[in-house]
Amino acid sequence: MTDKVKLQARPQMRQSAPDYVIDQIRQALVEGRLKPGDRVPAETELEQLYGVSRGSIRQAMKSLEMLGVVSIRPGDGTYVNDGLSKNSFNPLVFALLLSKPSKIAVSEARYALERDIIELILNDEERTKTVIPLLRENLEHHLELLRENADVATLVENDQAFHRIFSENCGNPVLEYVYDYVMDAFENIMVATTSIQESGGENVTIRDHTAILQAIEQRDYPMAKQAVSHSAATWLSLMQSEN
Repeated sequence: MTDKVKLQARPQMRQSAPDYVIDQIRQALVEGRLKPGDRVPAETELEQLYGVSRGSIRQAMKSLEMLGVVSIRPGDGTYVNDGLSKNSFNPLVFALLLSKPSKIAVSEARYALERDIIELILNDEERTKTVIPLLRENLEHHLELLRENADVATLVENDQAFHRIFSENCGNPVLEYVYDYVMDAFENIMVATTSIQESGGENVTIRDHTAILQAIEQRDYPMAKQAVSHSAATWLSLMQSEN
């Protein structure tokens, strides 16, 4: 978009040259000196500004491209992306996995995020009207999958789709990204808990999703909050039963 972006060079701390460049780009985004859609200044300009080699600039840009921050267009330049692709490397997922959160922490995080996301939806009638038919369709599809004896991976995919209906329609991109990252990080847990359900007894996914949908249909936030709390508690119970 522009080569007139006013970048600044901050003092280099104890970090590699590529990491230094990445940090400078991050700071420029935070401060609004670089914006989505902007063309990143040319390598020669960045080389002079930051006092690092062209190879370090290229390595930094490749890393930022892998993270989904920029797109490198051969013959055109490097541009800041307008949004993260679903195929982007997800550092938050790895941070969550490496932190090895307890099962209780996982359940509490899911409850807190879903509770607040649903509150945002119920505070807006248009959002509420949008999600209701999508939730109904998803629930009906889940029942159909169960009748067809679908495999666990397919059931988990539809389960995640149910929850992403909320995040994608809450109107808050920060909550949407964070919640989707959490769901991605804990997909393996959902596979395990779904496998336990399939071993017999009541299908709690259907039960809990139905309760959440009914609360949304009634525009009853306390009821929805209770349904989400019960769902998270059930999930925790299933996780703990793995041991």
